[in-house]
Amino acid sequence: MVNIGDFKISFVNDLIGVKRDPSIVYPNVSKEDWGKYKSFAQNTDGSIQSTWRGYLLECYDKKILIDTGMGPGPYDHDKLGGQFIQNLNALGVKQSEIDFVFITHTHGDHIGNNIIWDSNEAKLNFPNAKYLVSKYDYDYYSDTNNKIDAMFEKQILPLNKLGALRLIEGREEILPNIFSLPSNGHTPGHQCLLLENINGENIIFTGDLFHNEAQIFENYWCPVFDWNSTMSTISRLGILNLAIENNWIICTGHLSDSKAIGKIVSKNDIISWEPILK
Repeated sequence: MVNIGDFKISFVNDLIGVKRDPSIVYPNVSKEDWGKYKSFAQNTDGSIQSTWRGYLLECYDKKILIDTGMGPGPYDHDKLGGQFIQNLNALGVKQSEIDFVFITHTHGDHIGNNIIWDSNEAKLNFPNAKYLVSKYDYDYYSDTNNKIDAMFEKQILPLNKLGALRLIEGREEILPNIFSLPSNGHTPGHQCLLLENINGENIIFTGDLFHNEAQIFENYWCPVFDWNSTMSTISRLGILNLAIENNWIICTGHLSDSKAIGKIVSKNDIISWEPILK
């Protein structure tokens, strides 16, 4: 948990993702290129792994969820299934208390707890919330000319019929000093959430702007999950350079808890990732 002024940020973890071979996720990156990052960006067996999580942001007497994890499961690699709702409740927060659900993008591991299905009936998991979804993601993935992902169909499309959907187009103010920030590329409408000048600090929730700590140093590395790698690279370069120049606090989408929130620090033209949680 991080407190900055009147803003409170908490992890809402879902589960640890599967171990993956980095050559499958980053097919254009050689084993040799991974070498200098192996000690901190890979497991000891050489695999890479993500934490699937969301965040709870509390401010202005409002509660905002940033992404909702993979969902309850169960999953082949984890007998427990997703723990998102349990971990939210462990913070002393009920689903009914959430005012906004900000979706960075509509991939399955970020939308999995939007909807509860009961006897083929869709119900809001956060019944009093407005769900803030990029119009570009919504339009693209709901277009019948494109392949509609099953998770999108179950966890995003019902929001409209249930009257809970608010489509975000570009930079929009959600609450005072809190803005959506377009960062297209990973998906057509990927968006970050930017908190501007909070006690002199800018804070950004980056979703899947990058997946692995090595990408902080290698901005041109793109995973196979990116919809458009040229666009995702431009977004990553632009936002991370702003973060370096302006000393932003970065709340990452998939790094382990001990590294998840930090700053990119440049000293003598050498950059490093400095977590702010110890």
